[in-house]
Amino acid sequence: MPRLSSLALAAFTAVANGVALQPRETPGPIINFANNTGTPKHLASGILYGLPDNQTQIPSALLSGFGFNYGRAAGAQVGHGWSWSQPEFEVGHLFKSALSNYQLTRSHNGGFVLLLNDLWGFDTTQNSSSLAPGDNGDWSSYDRFLARLVQLINSNNMKAGLVIDIWNEPEGSAFWNRSIDQWLAMWGRGQAFGTNSVLLSGPTTAGQPSLSYNWWYEWASFVSSNASVPDQYVWHEEAGTGSSLSKSYNGLTQIQAKYKLPKKQININEYAIYNEEVPAGSAFWISQLERINAIGLRGNWLGGTKLHDFAASLLSKPDQNNYAATGYFTNGDYQVYKYYSQNMTGSRYGTSVSPDGIMDAYTTVDCGHVRCLMGVRPPATGTYSVTFNNLSSLGLRTSGSISVRTWKFPVASDVHFGRVDAPIDLGTLSHSYSNNQLVLPYYSTDNVTTYAWEWQV
Repeated sequence: MPRLSSLALAAFTAVANGVALQPRETPGPIINFANNTGTPKHLASGILYGLPDNQTQIPSALLSGFGFNYGRAAGAQVGHGWSWSQPEFEVGHLFKSALSNYQLTRSHNGGFVLLLNDLWGFDTTQNSSSLAPGDNGDWSSYDRFLARLVQLINSNNMKAGLVIDIWNEPEGSAFWNRSIDQWLAMWGRGQAFGTNSVLLSGPTTAGQPSLSYNWWYEWASFVSSNASVPDQYVWHEEAGTGSSLSKSYNGLTQIQAKYKLPKKQININEYAIYNEEVPAGSAFWISQLERINAIGLRGNWLGGTKLHDFAASLLSKPDQNNYAATGYFTNGDYQVYKYYSQNMTGSRYGTSVSPDGIMDAYTTVDCGHVRCLMGVRPPATGTYSVTFNNLSSLGLRTSGSISVRTWKFPVASDVHFGRVDAPIDLGTLSHSYSNNQLVLPYYSTDNVTTYAWEWQV
C-alpha cells in the first residue's frame, strides 16, 4: 500500500485537531503544461544584507545551498556615513563592509546592489540635523561623494555585476524625508553612474508603481524627459496582504505606456514581511516573482549586527547574539529555497495564482520529473484545488492515474531561528485524472508550513 501523502495527512490532521475544512475547495492555481516559459534562473534567491564582513564566517556551502545569487548592502547601522564626516567615511567601516559583501556575492556569481543612501549615512540611524544631498540648494558635498565612490569602485575592481541603487525608499522619513523635487534632482546627478559595466536601478520606492502614486508618476515623467531611465525597475513588496505583485506589474505597464518608458529588468530588491518569511510565504513569493521574470531579494527585518548575519533569516546559530560566532545551521525556510534552487530545474511552466490571490504555485519539469512548489500566503489558510492542464504535452495519456509524492516543509518551534535539516517525505499516493487534466486538493491548516508535489512522467 502507498504511504499516506500530505493530501490525506493534512486532511486527517485538520479533523483530528478539530479544524473544520471548508465544505468546498477554493479554486487554486492552474498549471499549464502546454506553456513552457523557459529555463529556471532561480530569480527569487537574493537577500538584503545578511552577510558577515568575515567572508568565511558562513560556510560557502550554506550560501550556495539555497542558491544565493544576488546581494544588496552597504554597511548600514554599523558606522557613520559620508554625511557625518568625510574623513570618518574614508577610514570607517561602511565601504569596507560593502566591499566585503560585494566580493562574497561575486564569489557565488551573484549580482550586487550598492545602496548609496547607506553609504551617505541615511540608514535609519541619522539624526534630525543630518544633511541630505541638496539641502539648502547645496550639492557640492554630494557631488564629491559620487566622485569618491567612482574612485573607490574603480580602484577595488567592483564594476562586474554591480548595480547602483541611487536611494532607498525616498517616500518615508526613515531614509529621505525631503521633497520629491529634491529627490529627483539627486537622481539626475546620480544617474551619471550608469555605464556599460555598472547598472542603475530605481526608483526603489516602498510603494508600488501606479498612475495614481505621485512618487512613481513624477519620477517616470522626469526620467523619460531627460533620458535617465535606469537599467532595472525597482520597488518593494513589503506591505503584507496589502501588497499585490500582479497589481504592481500592471501599474508598471501602464506607467511605461503613458511615459513611453522601455521595458527593463524588474528587480524587487526587498520582498516579504517577517511573518511571510516562512515556508508557506516564501513558496508564494517565489511563484509570484517567477511568473513575471522578476529578480527578487528577501527583505531583512533584523537590526544592528544581526542585519549583517543569518542570510536574511535563512540561517541560525547557537549564539545568536554574538556577531562573530559560527556553528550555523539551517531553518525551515532555508529548505524551501534549497529545494527551489537544487531540485526545480529543466523547464518552467506557466501558472496562474488562485483567483483570491492567496495561493500560488511554481512548476518545473526536468527529464520527465514534474515538481510543483506551492504556498498559501500568510496569515491565510484554507483548502484549495490545484489544477494541472494539458498533461498530454508531457507525453501522458489524456486519462489514467499518477502516483504523486509529497514533500512537507515545516518549521521548528522557534520559527526563524530553530533548526530544520530537511523537508519531510510523506510518500506517494495514486490519483486518477481524466480529460487531460489532474485536479488535486491542497490543505493548508497553518500559516507557516508548505508542500511540494512530484511525479515522474
